[in-house]
Amino acid sequence: MIVSSLSSSTQLQFHIREPSKTHIHHIHHDVSSNFYGDDPKPPDRHYPVKHAGLPRGLAVYPLPLKNSDHELNFNVSWLPPFGPPARDYSLEVRSVTDTVDCRTPMCYEYNIPGESTWWLIPAFSNPVVETCAVRPGCAYMVRLIAHPWDGQTSANLLVELDECVENVCSCAHSPRLPAPLVTTKTVVIHDEMFANITWSLQPPQYLQRLPSGLRKKSYIVSLGKQMVSDAHPAPWFANIITRNVDADGLISVGDSPHFILLPVIGQKGERKDKRLKSDKPEVKLLARVTLIDDRGCLGPAGNATAFNPSAESSKFSFGVYAVILAIAGAWVLGVVFVLSARFVKHVLKSLRSTPVSAPLETISRRPAWFPLQLRT
Repeated sequence: MIVSSLSSSTQLQFHIREPSKTHIHHIHHDVSSNFYGDDPKPPDRHYPVKHAGLPRGLAVYPLPLKNSDHELNFNVSWLPPFGPPARDYSLEVRSVTDTVDCRTPMCYEYNIPGESTWWLIPAFSNPVVETCAVRPGCAYMVRLIAHPWDGQTSANLLVELDECVENVCSCAHSPRLPAPLVTTKTVVIHDEMFANITWSLQPPQYLQRLPSGLRKKSYIVSLGKQMVSDAHPAPWFANIITRNVDADGLISVGDSPHFILLPVIGQKGERKDKRLKSDKPEVKLLARVTLIDDRGCLGPAGNATAFNPSAESSKFSFGVYAVILAIAGAWVLGVVFVLSARFVKHVLKSLRSTPVSAPLETISRRPAWFPLQLRT
């Protein structure tokens, strides 16, 4: 940890003219009435504000933050200032490292009692991401101000933290961890549905951007059911069952395939009737696998759809529709064949010329054995 001290102070000189006794009494009267009044007036120029002196010996000690895995808090200590004492203090901690992991809002504490010589900042962890935080691997400017403040004097200290401090390590590399490749399918065992989740880990694409010697600790395998439909821009899946699978070895070499069986019905009371064990879920199920390294940092999750009721129904409908289409197609082909035969006959008949009788030929021929009877 590198600590640099930056302090600034301003010396103020006041030239006070000795007032008369009558004037002093008048000033004391005005100050007393203004102090208890609803609309106080500015202090008289003959009695300027005595600004607090500069705090001395500013020091910062990083400590693990309670109820947090990858954050710290600062134990800031100081000595009282020479000269006018401080009525109270205010403390600021600003991040000066412009990275995604270190870019956090300022931590600020005020109304610290004037007799205090140390303070913890931040005092507690906050689950909200967009709040102040002190993380390893970042640099911070710590500023202590004594009040009444002249607007310029403050004790400043630049603190640069290592990647690991007090067994708390930075997770700035976690977005670059490899995501597991997940495949899954559902199986039925003793009339109960399970999700067979299989995953493997490929070597990281940019190994030089990860800490050297980083190892695998475990995998978090979960099965979640869809709570928000696909029509929403960000469908949400709530975990119904989670398992932790131990792992070992360097992340740089990847990992061989693993598999685990998870029951689709993971919570008690979700199955209304014991006789309905073979019933399929009514919503989509998503399998997630996340890598955890030896620092306790979580990488990107690998996802795969474990069960999709719309796809199952579409498969059944496709088979039925295929049979119907086959029958309909055969009927259409038969109709087309019949109509085509009749059409061909009609065309041939229309193209055939009509026979014409010869000029000397009788209109109707009779057989030789049929005698011609003439009228007399």
